[in-house]
Amino acid sequence: MDRRDGLGGRPSPKVPERNDFQRGDRREKVKSGISKGKILRLVLLLAVILLLGYSVGKFELSARKPAQVEHLGKEELSAPVFSLPDMNGRKVDLVSFKGQVVVLEFWATWCAPCREEIPLLNQIYKVYREKGVVVIGISLDRKPPQEVKKFLDQLQVEYTNVMGDEETFEKYSQVAHLGPIRGIPATFVIDRQGQICQRYMGLTEKRILEEAIQAVL
Repeated sequence: MDRRDGLGGRPSPKVPERNDFQRGDRREKVKSGISKGKILRLVLLLAVILLLGYSVGKFELSARKPAQVEHLGKEELSAPVFSLPDMNGRKVDLVSFKGQVVVLEFWATWCAPCREEIPLLNQIYKVYREKGVVVIGISLDRKPPQEVKKFLDQLQVEYTNVMGDEETFEKYSQVAHLGPIRGIPATFVIDRQGQICQRYMGLTEKRILEEAIQAVL
């Protein structure tokens, strides 16, 4: 899979045996005429139900339109802004980091690749923070922030982390030309003008992240 996405269990069902297919074939020959008639009536009934439901507003046949989204910049790939609480409840606004290079990562404590990438981001932050680079982690955990903070403290994470929400995740999943976020970690590199330069899906090598950062310093 191309890591630069957009630029870039269920148990298995029982496998039918051969005899099952033979018995099923005989049954189908007997019931085919009846089945076709039943299917046609069901299709017509379903169409009537959908039509009635749509007329009274009980079915939404069109996709939900996203709410108006404010962006950090003015171009098509501008980063959507957000205001989210950190692990101590203080609000963190993306707008306050405008003019700096932002490395933004969606992650969770239960995500193994995220746990592997966090130390890499911490190293990057230590090296590049004096050059105007900030790292922000957006936790998608549903556990209390105190538990997430304890996890981060164990890893000695120094960069900013906030508690995410569905709205923020959806905003970044609807950025034009990038396509939806299909897994985490999902890491964005945002330049000083607020433009998304790169998005990486899954565990990303430190070298690749550094190359993207150095290109916009």
